Amino acid sequence: MRPSVLTLTFVAGVALLIARALAGGSPPPDPVVGAGPGGAPTIDLSDPARIRAGKSRFDSTCAAFCHGHAPPLFVGRQDLLPEYAFRMISDGGGSATPMPPWGDVFTTEEIWELVAYLKFLGTQKPE
Repeated sequence: MRPSVLTLTFVAGVALLIARALAGGSPPPDPVVGAGPGGAPTIDLSDPARIRAGKSRFDSTCAAFCHGHAPPLFVGRQDLLPEYAFRMISDGGGSATPMPPWGDVFTTEEIWELVAYLKFLGTQKPE
């Protein structure tokens, strides 16, 4: 029998939490980046270094376990609000989607890097 996506997502999340704990305990406090007034990011989401960092993290976690590489869910998508993407990654999908919360795994900066990469994917043409 094939394991479900939800089971694989849960296992992946637990593995990442254990790896983070074994690597030295709690992460340091988040740097002063993230949401400004109204939740808008105060960082440059078009910064190539931030996009590369987000792509690397996406490829090793999100793509490997759930979304696949260059997923149609994000490619060409112009309506993805950065604040929404940040909250979805940080808090998870709740009962709406099987997306687990990653806010205890990734720092605020790392989540914004993922958002930068998702916004970059939105500028790409679907194949």
